Amino acid sequence: MKRQYLFGYAFARAAKALACLVTLIGIGFCLLQYSQANTAASAVAYQPSAALQRALFNLKNAFTESVRIVNAFNTENQIITAQVQDPVFPPHVETNVDFGRLTDLLSKVEHDDHQLKQSIIGRFETATKNIEAKLRAYAAAVGSLPPAPMVSVNATSTAAPKPVALPTPAAESLFSSTLNATDVDRRNATLNSRKEFLKVLGTKAENPENRLSLSEAADQLDVLRRLLPQKETQSASAEPSTGTNDLAGQAELPAQRVAAQLEQLRSEVRQIFLTSWTLDDALQQASDLAAAEREKCRVADLAQKGIWLSAISRILIGLLTALLVSGVILVCADLVKTFLDTASHTGVVADAINAMRGATLITKSSLQEHENGNGGTPREW
Repeated sequence: MKRQYLFGYAFARAAKALACLVTLIGIGFCLLQYSQANTAASAVAYQPSAALQRALFNLKNAFTESVRIVNAFNTENQIITAQVQDPVFPPHVETNVDFGRLTDLLSKVEHDDHQLKQSIIGRFETATKNIEAKLRAYAAAVGSLPPAPMVSVNATSTAAPKPVALPTPAAESLFSSTLNATDVDRRNATLNSRKEFLKVLGTKAENPENRLSLSEAADQLDVLRRLLPQKETQSASAEPSTGTNDLAGQAELPAQRVAAQLEQLRSEVRQIFLTSWTLDDALQQASDLAAAEREKCRVADLAQKGIWLSAISRILIGLLTALLVSGVILVCADLVKTFLDTASHTGVVADAINAMRGATLITKSSLQEHENGNGGTPREW
């Protein structure tokens, strides 16, 4: 009877092998998706920037050189130098975590840079801030300074300032190579003007302590001048600016206005000595590159995450589909086998019933023939 259901039984017998084949196909699909995702993720992965590494190397060198020059300058002029350490940048910056650490290091370098700059102008700013605070306090109390004796402009302008002995031009400088000779001359002219302003203001100060502070501030400008890139033809004397002559010709100086001038003077001095450093340029370049590369790394990470999420979803769908199809095949095989076995057993039972019916008919036929042979009268028992 089983020959009647050849394909059904063949399917039932091959169901396990077929389910295994479907499962292997699903696993192969998952491996293919993984390989494609890995290739795509590698293609969009962030690649470390050689330009950023060079910028960090230049920044470290510029920082070390600036610290050396500032330490030598402060030691020569008996100025306390801020304690800073050379930055140690990672050899490779590849992940967002690395960029986070690099940002912290660059912030520390910027803070140390500020400390170095503050150390070289600290004495000058202390002297000028002291006078400015007194002037503002006086202005708040009385509104203006008392009249001061007239200072002759001619006397001030004819008295030639003593030339300052400038050091031999050094091979290294704090300032960037982008600071040309014109910029240096402009800064020296402004410096000379501000120095004359302090000298004239010192002649008008009645308090000896104030005169001493103003004189110290003017001397500090001469000391700070040594940090600027020097030229052989450069001299310390310069024609006073119009602001200095106006100050000399005034009979009365409002305290509030002089305090504002001192504040502006400090701003100009900071602009002269604390800008255009080689360290500033290196730090700016490294910071800009780090910000750009960090954005590239963030975009690359997001692209990689998108690729892997898409691949994982396809892998899960493929694996679940393979398992589901395998399960359906096994269940269908069991059902088919059950139906086939039931059909086979039903046929056997039907044959047995038919055989019993045939035997009964034969028995009845034999009895009838026997009765007919005896004259048709049944035998009595």
